Formats: sequence, C-alpha cells, structure tokens
Amino acid sequence: MYNRKYYILFLLAGSLLINLPLQSQENCKCPEAESLRAPMGYYFNSGQLDSASFYARKLLNYKNTACIIFYQGWMAQIAIAEKNTGAARLFLAEEEKLLKEKNCNQDLYVRHYSTLAKMYLELNQQDSFVIAGLKGIDAATKAKDYYGLSRANTDLASAFSSIGQTAKAIFYYRNAMAAAKQQNKVPSLVASVATRLANSYLDLYKETSTSSYADSASILGLEAMSIAEKSKDILAFLEANETMAGYSLQTGKTSEAIRYAEIIIKSSPRGVHLFDRITYAGFSKKAAALYQMKKYEESGIMADSALQYATAFNPQMMISAYENIYLASKANGDSTRGLNAYEKMVAIRDSLFSVEKNNAITELEKKYNQAKNENTIRDLSKKKQIYLLLSIAGILALLAIGFYVRQQSLKHKKVVLETEQRLNQARMNPHFFFNTLTTLQKLALQENHGEVMAGNLARFSNIMRETLESTYKEYISIEQEIDFLTQYLEVQKVHYPDAFSYEIVAAGDLETDELQIPPMIIQPFVENSIEHAFAGLQYKGEIKVAFHLLNKELLIEITDNGKGLPSPGQKNSDHISRATQIIRDRVYLLNRKLKTRAGYQITNNENKPGVLVAIHLPLIYKDQI
Repeated sequence: MYNRKYYILFLLAGSLLINLPLQSQENCKCPEAESLRAPMGYYFNSGQLDSASFYARKLLNYKNTACIIFYQGWMAQIAIAEKNTGAARLFLAEEEKLLKEKNCNQDLYVRHYSTLAKMYLELNQQDSFVIAGLKGIDAATKAKDYYGLSRANTDLASAFSSIGQTAKAIFYYRNAMAAAKQQNKVPSLVASVATRLANSYLDLYKETSTSSYADSASILGLEAMSIAEKSKDILAFLEANETMAGYSLQTGKTSEAIRYAEIIIKSSPRGVHLFDRITYAGFSKKAAALYQMKKYEESGIMADSALQYATAFNPQMMISAYENIYLASKANGDSTRGLNAYEKMVAIRDSLFSVEKNNAITELEKKYNQAKNENTIRDLSKKKQIYLLLSIAGILALLAIGFYVRQQSLKHKKVVLETEQRLNQARMNPHFFFNTLTTLQKLALQENHGEVMAGNLARFSNIMRETLESTYKEYISIEQEIDFLTQYLEVQKVHYPDAFSYEIVAAGDLETDELQIPPMIIQPFVENSIEHAFAGLQYKGEIKVAFHLLNKELLIEITDNGKGLPSPGQKNSDHISRATQIIRDRVYLLNRKLKTRAGYQITNNENKPGVLVAIHLPLIYKDQI
C-alpha cells in the first residue's frame, strides 16, 4: 500500500503540469505563457526535461513580472522532476514572493500550492504536504477553479491513503472526481483521479474481501484507460494499467496481471525521474504475479529490478521492493538474502511510518481547519457589522442545512411510501377472496354442510382480519404466522379439494411465540404454488413450510412439487414476479430499518420437481421491538 499511495500525487501533477488556468487579475496575466504552455507541457510529460526548460526560460525574455511568476512555477516543477528539491524550494519561494507583491488572484495560488505539495511529498515531509493540500483546496474553492480543486483534493487524499486511512482518502478522491468532471481543460484529469480512487477501492477489497469494491476498482480502471488512450496521455494510460494489474493480482488473475505489468515496463520512458515510479510499479506487479505462480526465481529477478527504480525515485517505495525480494528469497530457499531484505524493509518502514506520525497528520488536518475558521472570525471582527454578518451567515447556513436535510428526508420517505403502497396493494390476491366466497356460497346451498360452512366462514373471516391488520403491523410472531397460513391453506383446500396437501413445521429450538417476522412474507409464495405451480398437474401437489435456525439467522424454506421455475427461454408468470417484488420490498424495508442483511433465493428443487424458496431473516425477539 505504501509504495503506491504515497506517490500517486507526484505522477498526477506531472501528467497535468502545464494544463493549469492562466486567468488572474490584470496585473498577473502573461499572454506569452499561454502560447508556450502546449510545447512546455508536451516535453515535460514525455520526460524531455531539457526541452521543457528551454521553453520555460523563454518567459524571461518578456519584461513582465507575471511572466516571471509563471517561469518560477514551471521551473520549480521541472526541478522536482529532476529530483533537485533544493532548486525547487528557491523557485517556489520566489514565486510566492511575487504572487504577494502583485496581489494575484487565487487561481495562481492553486498552482503554487500544488507544486509545493509535490516538493514536500518528494521530501517525505507529510505534515507540510497536508498543509499545502488544504491551502490548495481553499484557494481553488475561492477561485472556483474546478481543475485546481480536483488536484488539491487528490493531494490530500494521497496523504491519508499513505497512512492507511482509506475511508478518508476515498472521501477526498470522490471530491476530486466530482471537480474533475466539472472542469473542461484537461480530458485526462478524470482518468488520473479514477485510477487513484480505484486503488483505494482495491485497498478496501483487500481489507474486507467485499467483491463490490473489486468490481468498482475494475470499472474505474478500465474507464481511466479508455479516457487516457483517447486523450493520448501516456502517464495516465500507464497508471490505469498499474491499477488493472493490481486488480488482477488481488482477484487471482495472474496472467492478466503480467500482461498489464509488461505494458508498463515496455512503454515507460527510461532515464526520466518522473517515470521511475511507474516503471517500478511494472516490475513490482510482475514480481508479485510470478510469486503467485510459484516462479520464485523469476519473481526475485523482477523484484531486484523494482528495487533499482524504487531507490531512484523515493525510499518509501523500497519497502514493497524489499518485501518482494524477501518473499521470493524465502520461497527459493535463500534465507541469507531473504533475511537481509527483511531487515532493510523493517528499518525503512520504521523510519518513515509510526502511529505518532499518522495521528499527527490527522490532528494537523483538524487544527488547520480550526485555525482557518478562527482566522475568518478575526477578519470579520475588523468590520463594524460583524455580528449582523455572522447572524445572517448563521441563519443562511441553518436554512441551507435544513433544506438539504428536509429534501433528503422527503426523498427517503417517498421511496418508503412507494414501497409500502405496493405492498398494501399486493398483499392478497383479490381473486382469492372472490373464488373463496363463491365456494362458500356453493356450500351454503348444499344440504348438511352447515358446520363445514360455519368453520370455513370463520377461517375466511380470520384471514380477512389478519390481512387487514397486517397493514398496520411491522412484525408478528412465528406462531401467529403459522396459524394464519394454516387457516389460509384450509380455505384454499375448500376451493381446490384433493388438489394438494400441506405441512408446516418449526424446529424445536425456536421460540415461536417470541421470535418475530414481517407479516405476509410467506403467503405470496404459497399462493403462487396453489394457483399456478399445481395447475394442470396429473398428481397431487405438496407444500411444505419449515422454520429453522441457521448461523444465528432464521431460515424459512417453502417447497412445492409443482411445475418448477420456467426455463431460460420462457417468461416468468406475473404471480412469480409479484411474489418476488413483495418479498424484495419487505426485505428492503427490513434491512433499511434494522441495518441487517436479510435476503432470499428462489431455485428449482435439486432431485425432484418443484421450487424451493429460502428466506434468511435476522433473529428479532418481541422484547427487542
């Protein structure tokens, strides 16, 4: 994680060096810089730094202080790419001095803070790096510079990613992505941010093994590759290949990982500091893939090559390089070499990272934001109408927050109400009521059926009452559900005499009078079996409803011996779709409210005809509601 995350920003900055906005106040404009921007950017991004310096020095020919500002900024970025941080520091100090003297607009400060962040990143000064990133976000926000805002958020995200705070890194990367999509200066900016966001999702996948994170990383990586190819941005393209190599490694696709790694190795320009990190990544990913394939000797060779480029770029990347050498040597039986690599890995890691440093970065962010707010208050205190302004600002903020919260609440309520409305409309098939009443009417007209008629009428009235009351109940006990299903099935047997039999069982370890479930979650499937699965059968239908405990969950299994699910070429019946929609809505509401992972599956029986419905619900007891 360290080798990739901490240096992501450096490459992004290199890829997008010259494509920065040139607009500012009148006294900070340099029209000549606009004409030189394209060739300067081309040579810089292709690693031809001497040619890039040639075009940067042309700005000295113009007797314009603003052009000198651009010269200082461009040369600072070239110096960083040449690994000459001493010169970069001097260029940046002069640039900041001129920016203040000319009272330039915030958009030029965005570029300045971005370059400053790159320099601190090169020097492993994480605290200064975070401050530069936060100042860049402020400047870009004030200037309404979405390009700069994306860059600044990416700066800060990479800092939190480097110390393992993946969630916070994703927060800033998403902000960066939103800003990147709003700007129209650099098409490949979206690709650059997408690869970094994808890498953070891969970290989450590694931590949680949740496949959706890996899927998101793959989608973002491929999207970034497509954008980079269209915009002919070699750096963004190579980064996208690095992301896809990482995805392939984590998902066990070693051959694909090697293919992506070889593209990086073959396509990266040699002898250019800017591309040393990406070349290192190619060798490192290939070493890891070969290790997975148990080709330990070849893996060690690739790890040695990765170490050379890590040493040339930055010590932090050497951690992962030594780790690859250690693993390959250990697997290959070379214990001396493996121990040596392990000791160097630990020494570098301990010198660069600690709990105290990680906590310091997080605290630094808090203190900066607090200090920024305090400075704002001090500035406002100089004005005569400070209290009025603060009151108006506070009221507007509260109104904005209230409006946003209200809109979100209304949107959520709308979804819930729509779902509940579908449930209420589809709780029982109206045809069942009509058909049952017709059957009872026939019984009433026959002789000697008074008792039968009375019993079935009682059951029917109970079913109607329970159906209506279930609209207002969130949960009922298993005991109540079994009683309801029994009465429902008995009335259905009147309508379909000798057409089916049924069985309802509950495991002995279930507290059926205490354990609660949502009402009307089983009946739609039972109804579907009777009305459709048994229609036209030449044998007697069977329905079984069973309640079990499984892995601290309630498992409800509904099986029949009917026609089974339609084949892939056939269309599902409306009843199957309706029953599925009902349970989908109930499960959605349950998971939304209780933060659970209830679910269901509908499959054909394995060794006999018919369908199996398995419903997994959390254990909810009466005293918990």
